[in-house]
Amino acid sequence: MFRSTTGADLGAVLSFSSPGPGPWVDALQFLAGQNAGTYRDEWTWLAFLDGRPLARGIWWGPASSPHPTRLDCLLVDPSLPHPEVWSGALVRSAMRAFAEAGPPLLTEAAYVPRQAIINALSR
Repeated sequence: MFRSTTGADLGAVLSFSSPGPGPWVDALQFLAGQNAGTYRDEWTWLAFLDGRPLARGIWWGPASSPHPTRLDCLLVDPSLPHPEVWSGALVRSAMRAFAEAGPPLLTEAAYVPRQAIINALSR
């Protein structure tokens, strides 16, 4: 199941970490962004299997914006086979929800750098 988060998901959102050099949002950054209004529950997505969070996507947007403008962090549990399938499905689910909510889709400048994806998939 892929869905945006609620306040009750904070523990799951903060449980992800990244040992690699690629860009990612840690707990302190996420909480600071939430306080600033640049990270929001409706812009933070989780993938679950049997109630366990397996992937996380965090989108950023200006505090005054009704929609996110870039994907800041995409992490998948490294024990999963084919992490690209999980990350792709999570991003598609979120983008579909963003589009259905009315805001424009993310700009082409909001892409995740290719090296960040390679780093995420090589873990």
